[in-house]
Amino acid sequence: MAEKRKHLPEDVVEYYLFPTLPETLNKSEVEKYLEELLDSYLAFVSPLVVDYIWQNDPFSLIVTAEGDLPAHLYGRTSFGDNIDDEWFIVYLLFKLTKQFPGLIARVIDNDEEFMLIEAAEVLPKWIDPETVENRVYIHNGQLHIIPLPQSHAEITSLPGAAPSISDAVQCVQSCSHATVASASIQQAIQTRINEFPAKTKENTHYAHCYIPANLAAILEKRPQLVSSGVLAFYYRDPIDLRSCRTMQYFRPGTRVISRVKFTRCLYAQLMQQKFQPDKRSGWVLPSSLNPKYKAHDLGMKLAHGFEILCARCSSNRSTKNNGKCTPPDSDVRWNRYLLSLKERGFFRGEIEGSKVYKQLLSDARQFYTDQLQTDLREGSSRNTGSEVLKLLDSVEFDIEAMRKAETDLPPPDDDGWLNLTPETLDEILRKKAGPNGTEKTSNAKDPIDLSKVADSMKAFVEKISGVDGVEIPVDGEDDDEDDIQFDSTGFISAMQKMFEFDDNDSASSSDMSEYGWDDSDQDFDDQPPSGKPSKRKQKTSVPTVKDYMDMMDRELAPSNVGKSFEREPQVGNGTHTQPNKPSNKKQNVNRDIDDEDDDFQPVNIDVNTVKNMLESIGAQQGLAGPASNILNSMGVNVPPPDPEDQEQIEVPVPPPRKRTPKSTPTKRPSSRTIPSSISLSSSNNTTPVKKETNV
Repeated sequence: MAEKRKHLPEDVVEYYLFPTLPETLNKSEVEKYLEELLDSYLAFVSPLVVDYIWQNDPFSLIVTAEGDLPAHLYGRTSFGDNIDDEWFIVYLLFKLTKQFPGLIARVIDNDEEFMLIEAAEVLPKWIDPETVENRVYIHNGQLHIIPLPQSHAEITSLPGAAPSISDAVQCVQSCSHATVASASIQQAIQTRINEFPAKTKENTHYAHCYIPANLAAILEKRPQLVSSGVLAFYYRDPIDLRSCRTMQYFRPGTRVISRVKFTRCLYAQLMQQKFQPDKRSGWVLPSSLNPKYKAHDLGMKLAHGFEILCARCSSNRSTKNNGKCTPPDSDVRWNRYLLSLKERGFFRGEIEGSKVYKQLLSDARQFYTDQLQTDLREGSSRNTGSEVLKLLDSVEFDIEAMRKAETDLPPPDDDGWLNLTPETLDEILRKKAGPNGTEKTSNAKDPIDLSKVADSMKAFVEKISGVDGVEIPVDGEDDDEDDIQFDSTGFISAMQKMFEFDDNDSASSSDMSEYGWDDSDQDFDDQPPSGKPSKRKQKTSVPTVKDYMDMMDRELAPSNVGKSFEREPQVGNGTHTQPNKPSNKKQNVNRDIDDEDDDFQPVNIDVNTVKNMLESIGAQQGLAGPASNILNSMGVNVPPPDPEDQEQIEVPVPPPRKRTPKSTPTKRPSSRTIPSSISLSSSNNTTPVKKETNV
């Protein structure tokens, strides 16, 4: 049975790693074995995540060998407003499962199996949030979806109801050939995650900030802390701003120009905030016309954010040890992790003891220390303020050297990406549409296939809708596949045989019998009444619903409504040829309605459908509308209107309707008359006509 669903916050992603464990290990040995695997996994992802700036929480893993789930590694990350952090974690999980055989990963968020959203257009019909529970996993670098059993033989290997996570992991391990997702689903997921790791560099933004020297030294040593400072300022409240009146930790008197590393999301959050510092803080901004105004504005906001961080935890500084325990050089796990880093080329061939080697070693030690101190309990959060306070006590800097180095700083990155142009938006939509959307765009000038429009509309109308709505028919799709069809005619025949009904009675009845139709109601011609009573068991031709619809068409044909439709061309000399019919008085009672009017022309359904659809598309003027949406969903490409053709189209203006004078009967004059002047304007520029209005 499936475990009880846990509702996650909207900006949190959870991930589970289920490695293949030897069966001979006891509980204590299992934990030790998982710690060894954890060190190997961290060493594998370290080159990708050591320098990465996370929005809220970093990628973290802990050993979990308790509970109903099998022993595994568990991770939990809050990605905040940066959705790329979530998909970067998905990319890391795909890389891990591909690198380490037998490893199975599961990742969920508030939308449960959010990866399937990327492949929504190619998912099988049976997949929905209820049926796919605990069925989506990552194994061997591929997406696996445990299908529903389709035969008795598959019931033993594939779970029918919602499986438990333990059963699902076992199923993926033993039946990986049956659980691997289709190629179209794999392609949709790979298209999203193949943006990494290149996208991590694309999302990096360097900016010049005019900040205090001690803050510049802290960010140079720990650039990942910039996210905490930005978020502290972004989510500030009036109580936080009280601590910014005096600026106890980051005073503006020691400011220097520093090149700070942001992500695009953090930079946008900081730039879009409008804030004026308190006059008591000592921060004074130059004019907005000053070329260095942006550096002053960013530095002021960033310093206020770090001031808020330090003020939040300063009260607990004396009573709680906020320092993180760095693993000593003799630690077994640290040495195992360091050896894995060397084997995977983390140090880039640098000589041990060089400046670059020491910097990489410091970054790796800091990352490993953060992993050891990770607290993934629900409701817990990182206390980065205490780390900033510790760095304030230990960091060393030279203000004069920093000010001299300002002239040698690389220029800041261009932030033109903050303004989204129409061309950039089209490019983003083109990438999201994929190859099919690109193909449609490239063929936008191709003529529309009118026969395909009529066929598609026929298929759409004949499609049976259910409680979930109408399903758009797609080319190559078998509408009757895996659907139960009900044969009403066969069912009625079986019921007649079961209850021994007379076939003649049923044959003489019609679809309209339940509405009181009787032979006496036939009034097609002025025929003399027959002296012989009608017999119910005689097989007479009784009008059906289709006959009534044809009769209505004939009634409407001479009217303005009937003349608005396109009709079938006449055959020969304007008469419809009909086959010779035997002269039978009984059959003459119900003559074929085609004999009533030789000039009748049936309505051409296909031509009218295409005509109305094209008129609707033209009325949309190139914008989205019901006609183009329906046709595009059925694979019919609607070309955009040509601007040159639109300029030549003149909307006809109907001529003014002329009013014919009508003779009105003489009325008794009223005691009150209200003169009113009514102007009847037309193209002829007629003069206004005045008349008396009687009340």
